[in-house]
Amino acid sequence: MSHYPHLRMGGQRSMALLIEHLDRRIVEPLAICPGPGELTDHLTALGCPVVHIPLHPIKLRTLPGVWDSSRRIRALLRQRAIDILAPDAPRDVLTCGLAKLGTQALLVWFVRLTGPDRLDPLLERLADGFIGDSNATRTRFSSSPRVTARYRTIVGGADLRRFRPPDDRGALRHELGLPADRFVLVFVGQVTRPKGILEIVDALARLHATPPSPGPLLLIAGAPRPPEITGEIEARARASGVWTDVRLLGQREDVHRWMQAADVLLSGSYRDTEGMSRVLYEAMACGAVPIATDIPGNRDAVTPDTGLLVPERSADAIAHAVTSLRQHPERLAELRAQGARRARETFDIRSHARGVEAFYGELVGNLRRRG
Repeated sequence: MSHYPHLRMGGQRSMALLIEHLDRRIVEPLAICPGPGELTDHLTALGCPVVHIPLHPIKLRTLPGVWDSSRRIRALLRQRAIDILAPDAPRDVLTCGLAKLGTQALLVWFVRLTGPDRLDPLLERLADGFIGDSNATRTRFSSSPRVTARYRTIVGGADLRRFRPPDDRGALRHELGLPADRFVLVFVGQVTRPKGILEIVDALARLHATPPSPGPLLLIAGAPRPPEITGEIEARARASGVWTDVRLLGQREDVHRWMQAADVLLSGSYRDTEGMSRVLYEAMACGAVPIATDIPGNRDAVTPDTGLLVPERSADAIAHAVTSLRQHPERLAELRAQGARRARETFDIRSHARGVEAFYGELVGNLRRRG
């Protein structure tokens, strides 16, 4: 279930990747999203049927729409004999909680964010199961025996067929029009203030003010939100003299290639703006060393032998971490190798899918035994 019709954000990408790798002999997927678009086209190509039902934010003026959508979902549950509803956002958990009333369907909440929601006390009563993509998401909820028994941490995964170390980083850089002799930084994600993009730009300025020279090149891949933030990025970069070393790539379907070409991935997210960011382990799988803010979720992904954690909202800390890796290439190589190994062992989408299938089977089996 997704209340967005596109594939631009981590939640939609994670859902689509899981659907692609489910064993259809065990789980037969069906997706609900608000209307036609990129997500529908992608899932249809994977052989997953899609039903279009509006999914509203929870506000007083939208409550009639929420109730109508829940009724439509309830009819779908009965018509298709659906066993499990699997939303990943609080607003959709509430809609699904209403929808399952009077049916045998179970509600499994994919908990991706570490930040609490005002609806959490109600939603944890509606959910029959919880799948957190990091240990940090567990802290959102009460320590009740009911939640404890129904909560599982099943970390997300990357498609390691695409996200893998490059065969030849130099040749790839040439193909992408990147210099072979520059230290390359990449940011991947929504280009927003809460993702720390402005601190990253400020860090680039600090890096260019200190040796060695030339300073790093910064690649920014993702959709700007709001669009005006690109103007602020340019203004800051021009004021510090580094605008020629910033490349705005926009939203990319081939983001793995830019990760493969980079030395370091930068993630400056603020606390509780996300959970375990999938770009961290995607970057590790590609051989880019992550430098990320020391916030819940990131701590579960980045270990001392795979990357560096820095205080949030600190351009100085980001710059210092990058400088340490530039000055110690042997350390960079060690982190790169260990990160790729950790990605293979821990963040394979196939392992994630098997974990989800097993948890679904456990919940449905318990329901049938009770019935």
